[in-house]
Amino acid sequence: MWNKKLSYLLAFFSILLILYADFAMAGPGAIIKEAGKTFWGKVIFIGFALFFAPLIIWFSIKRSILIRKTRKLLNIIAKQDPRYDWMRVKQRVTEVFYWVHSAWDQQKMQLAEAYVSEWYLQNQQLQLDKWRRDGLENIVSDVKIKRMVPVFVSYSSVNSDKNCIIVEIEAEMRDYLQEINNGKVVQGDKTLGVVTTVWSLIWEEDNWRLNMIEAEETAMDYLQENDFRILRPSHANN
Repeated sequence: MWNKKLSYLLAFFSILLILYADFAMAGPGAIIKEAGKTFWGKVIFIGFALFFAPLIIWFSIKRSILIRKTRKLLNIIAKQDPRYDWMRVKQRVTEVFYWVHSAWDQQKMQLAEAYVSEWYLQNQQLQLDKWRRDGLENIVSDVKIKRMVPVFVSYSSVNSDKNCIIVEIEAEMRDYLQEINNGKVVQGDKTLGVVTTVWSLIWEEDNWRLNMIEAEETAMDYLQENDFRILRPSHANN
């Protein structure tokens, strides 16, 4: 019953965000920070947030518990495989994050070749080339990571194709789409804002490489997909 209510809540807030926030699709992974909301948009959004406060609190608690369990899962796997050591993963993801944003801003994804999968590189370059043909460019600047948490871990000692780490990244940046000829902003705005995205990394060519970027709404789905059986005492004793 709670999951059903939560689904309604998330769907409802998605509608609110569409109605009262000017979303733009750009940035690495085609996700850009939202433009500023109107005054009445903020008022209505806050009103509904207060009304649904109990469900929001429940959702936040459940999310925090799942994140803690994911960290524990990651630590257990890291004892068997140092590639999953969180400090090392976090350092690598940070490198990937800044290289990808730099390459994206310069519209040359080849610059991030050592940090992304071949599929991701080709996919994103096609998007940049399309915008250029349409007379558009995406400006990304003042990028700074504020928070990073693991949301999904997949490990196999026999099948490396299953090795995957997914993290949620909250970052501050300026991110908008503008016309090349006159600099007119067509999506987003030039203000400093926060963007939360979900980054999927796969083990390829002896390192973690970015393979996909998704919207923050997917984080909870990934958290619930983790195989936490390894954390059970009965499993640990076997």
